[in-house]
Amino acid sequence: MADPRLTIIIVNWNTRELLRDCLSSLGTEDPEVPREVIVVDNASRDGSPEMVAREFPAARLMANDENVGFARANNQALREARGRYILLLNSDTTTPDPGIFRDWLAFLDEHPEIGASGCRLVTADGRHWVGDAGFRPSPRTVCCYSFFLSHLFPRRCPGLFLNDGRPDGPRMVDWISGAALMIRRDILRRVGLLDEGLFMYAEDVEWGCRVRKHGYSVCYLPQFVIVHLVGASSGKRGGEGFSTLWLENLRRLHGRLNPGQSLLWFDAIFSAGLLLRSILYYAIYLQTGEEKDRTRSRRMREYFNFLINRRREGP
Repeated sequence: MADPRLTIIIVNWNTRELLRDCLSSLGTEDPEVPREVIVVDNASRDGSPEMVAREFPAARLMANDENVGFARANNQALREARGRYILLLNSDTTTPDPGIFRDWLAFLDEHPEIGASGCRLVTADGRHWVGDAGFRPSPRTVCCYSFFLSHLFPRRCPGLFLNDGRPDGPRMVDWISGAALMIRRDILRRVGLLDEGLFMYAEDVEWGCRVRKHGYSVCYLPQFVIVHLVGASSGKRGGEGFSTLWLENLRRLHGRLNPGQSLLWFDAIFSAGLLLRSILYYAIYLQTGEEKDRTRSRRMREYFNFLINRRREGP
């Protein structure tokens, strides 16, 4: 049998119902896009492996005896993938129009310089999820994010996240969210697999920056849309695209990607941004009385305290 054009890899951990919806939304195979689907289950206890075997027999199931994390689980499947293109897809996503893969792959066929790409991720109510793509952690992007410059001037002052969710067309970025990340299989030998030193969170940021380091473009394609139920697959609590683990890994990556740049600088600038957000959300709460705004304020304060305490612990 000829190799498929597309391999879809889904890592799952105790999200049986979401996984079912994700797999169902992919629809039947498109003759123009022969595909294989690989589900890597990280020792779920909710019957996920049994559901996949029973309801989606065409999918290849790789069942782990323990939760090995996002990066290692994806790498298991990446080593076995046969598709010319490989899509990492979260179990908490649905694909409203599976036909996007035909056009997505056609675009990539025409642009061999693009090593990795991603689509526009939206929440269940159709809002752009800020966190589907972004830029290399650097002194500039950290400043632009922390002091809202990337919100006010998204084109001139790129921050950590791509704030312009509806650019006029394809946009070159430094990284794509692992919730829906397409990569060419033939670049993996040169670029390498995901960094298994990052158990979960920010491994997609590191991988995208590594793809760019090896001379390939990373492209955001907003004309293609996938729905992302943010955080449902990992149990994280939402927020602005990060948790304390994401923040810790981002901090490590900033140090790795910017040798000679003091982590004290990162901690000071980022914590200032978090404190400003906490104050802003609380001011909004006083105006609206909405509990969600107070929750956001408290969460930003928690992240602020995390960075301050992390600083006291040393590098």
